[in-house]
Amino acid sequence: MKITQLMGYQILDSRGKPTVAASLILDDGTVHTARIPSGASTGKHEAREIRDHEGKFAGGMYRGNSVYQACENINELIAPGLIGRTPDLTAVDQFIAHLDPTPGFQRIGANASLAISIAVAKAQAHSERKSLVRLFQPTGQLKLPMPMANILSGGAHARNTMDIQDVLVIPHGASSFHEALSWLSAIRESAAREGVVLGAPTHLTADEGGLAIEFPTVEGAFDFVTSCISSVGLRTGTDVSLAIDFAATQFYHDGIYRLAKAKREFQATEFVSYVRHLVNSHPIISIEDPFAEDDWNSWNAFMEEIPEGLQVIGDDLYTTNLLRLERGIKENSSNAILIKPNQNGLLTSTLEVLQRAQQSNRKTIVSARSGETEDSWLADLAVGWGAEQIKVGSTHGSERTAKWNRLLELEATEACDFAHPF
Repeated sequence: MKITQLMGYQILDSRGKPTVAASLILDDGTVHTARIPSGASTGKHEAREIRDHEGKFAGGMYRGNSVYQACENINELIAPGLIGRTPDLTAVDQFIAHLDPTPGFQRIGANASLAISIAVAKAQAHSERKSLVRLFQPTGQLKLPMPMANILSGGAHARNTMDIQDVLVIPHGASSFHEALSWLSAIRESAAREGVVLGAPTHLTADEGGLAIEFPTVEGAFDFVTSCISSVGLRTGTDVSLAIDFAATQFYHDGIYRLAKAKREFQATEFVSYVRHLVNSHPIISIEDPFAEDDWNSWNAFMEEIPEGLQVIGDDLYTTNLLRLERGIKENSSNAILIKPNQNGLLTSTLEVLQRAQQSNRKTIVSARSGETEDSWLADLAVGWGAEQIKVGSTHGSERTAKWNRLLELEATEACDFAHPF
């Protein structure tokens, strides 16, 4: 099969913010579309997302957030070189990397490059009569990833209702994916009910579907979610444990970690001790970005005396960048990495980062973004790549449930195991 048409155009993500879509048409008449997510809490080392803050598309109703330039880059720079070609992911990704060899796709934009990469992957899977997940794992039983889900959100995702970004839960005691998801849903609904008791406006949800309930201390937020776990008959620490996304770069300035709501400030060494105290005092099994994206000393110091069984995830630290991961491996800065394709810009090089992490015995978590779409390709990637964990957001919002429902579909229609990375 050959590519006959390829077009980029602007759509809206789950926050009502513009993002890029690309539609690829094959000579059999089928259309293969990719819609690209976008983050709110972004690391400065991520690949470049082009928006129209300046240039000929600046202004307009979206206040500089439109992506018309990125779409034009697809239509005028990328598409002419792909028309008439076979949809081959490796070859097309190499073409894009050659077209824009700058670090992080400074010229064409990672939102443009990823849209093409995913659309081509979908088209290739179709041409080979496969699902997207089977493009990456052609044979054998699939392994469904352990989910984690937002219960409470703060930081950049929820108008700073908490000093940290998210309190999530991981149902590591579940025996199947559908059981795990049912536990996550029950805890999220319990949190909404208990929030009403606190007098919180629980109709307000954060970007990723977590509840935007105000807590003056992180400890209070942890205790609240722990009580919600118990209220639905689950055992904290045995069935379900907490996972914390600090997004610490957001409250790190001039060498100081400042928790504004708690009215506390920490030197870097003090904050390492504080994080260690938190994980030793609460049923926490995973922490993400506990330190700032370039505060390597704190990451390394924490890992020297890591609490047993704790997953320490680098997100802003690595931004799905192979060079930064290599430094983290060399310095033992974490034992896990969040994988976000739009931080990287191409599927093939994103997979290279994931595989390098797995080779170094680091856990891998494929993750959605705060600005998502109705696409479910992320679920196929998490399974096909053998990530064993997935982070989608909460159990509310169709852009979130699209991913959960795709995993439920795979569980119902394919031979599957359920990953137990903990």
